[in-house]
Amino acid sequence: MSPRAERWAVPAVTAAVGLVMAIAAGLAAGGSGAVSALLGLLVVLGFFVTGIVPLLLVRGEDESSKGLATGFLLLTYTLRLAVAVAVLRVGAAAGWLDRRWLGLSVIACALAWTAGQVVRGVRTRDPA
Repeated sequence: MSPRAERWAVPAVTAAVGLVMAIAAGLAAGGSGAVSALLGLLVVLGFFVTGIVPLLLVRGEDESSKGLATGFLLLTYTLRLAVAVAVLRVGAAAGWLDRRWLGLSVIACALAWTAGQVVRGVRTRDPA
């Protein structure tokens, strides 16, 4: 597999899992279930994809700025987490969304992303 294809394999697998969840939710709970599952997919993809950007920004830093790089990563993680929680809270409070399918989709997509990263890391010996 080419490095470019490898880079997009994890988001593609996560998106596939999210789409399967949306189809299952649509069949089980109708339109609100499908929309809820898609929102869960978007939250997970948004959280993890935006997490790659700070890693790429601090990847080549020298030893003297490791503390600054760590602070930057913690700050961006906190901001991403706050946005994800806010979106999930607003989504869960919306009467037209199915909270169960929203939660199941977030869990399934997060597990798919994590498993994909583990497989990619083991195959390439590259943590990011």
